Amino acid sequence: MQDDAGGNALSPRRVVFDFDGVFTSVDSTAAWLSPRLRARPLRVLRCLPWLVGFATSGRHPRLRTWFTTRLMNAVFAGQRPEQLVAELRRFGAVVAIDQAFTLPEALDQVRAHLDQGDAVAIVSAGLEPLLGGWCEALGLEVRVCASALRVRGRALVLADHCFAQRKVERLEAVGWDDWDLVYTDSAHDTPLIARARETVLVNPSARTLREARALGGPVRSVTWRVHAEA
Repeated sequence: MQDDAGGNALSPRRVVFDFDGVFTSVDSTAAWLSPRLRARPLRVLRCLPWLVGFATSGRHPRLRTWFTTRLMNAVFAGQRPEQLVAELRRFGAVVAIDQAFTLPEALDQVRAHLDQGDAVAIVSAGLEPLLGGWCEALGLEVRVCASALRVRGRALVLADHCFAQRKVERLEAVGWDDWDLVYTDSAHDTPLIARARETVLVNPSARTLREARALGGPVRSVTWRVHAEA
């Protein structure tokens, strides 16, 4: 038997994928959230301080997590947790087959790894129910580590923002201390890149390329796009 947490030669390769920007053309949480806020102008006012903080805290992971948690909790307030979770799962399932959202080349790549017997994890700051619905709709049997939601009192809350260094900690919690390959588009994922034997950057920015290469490991870049409209 192969030991998923072991490091012997018989073990499958461990492959880690970021989600937003690797599998998707846009941020999945923003794609779900934006139309909900447009339909509720008063809620936008309630969320405005956290939206501004989120937009300006990109280079500070702890601050970004603080603002993200408060933003999502304000969005969830006053709504039934089970309905929100079901809505997120449905949204994930719908966009899974939307070629304007999900990148076909990314799906080809993850399926190729699974066919080769690799152990695959998708690690994302995206919301857990959304990613769960997305994977289920596509029939992808992968490990998912994403931002966890919990019921507190009568409200749904963001309990664990899976972002930056927290991605590494979530993988460590399931026995993954390093990995053979990581796919990401984000400079925020340098903690993931630092643990990888090889990195594939998907449509990277100049900053992402620079920071990934500064870590010294093998880095290559690929360009994946949505299918053009007919």
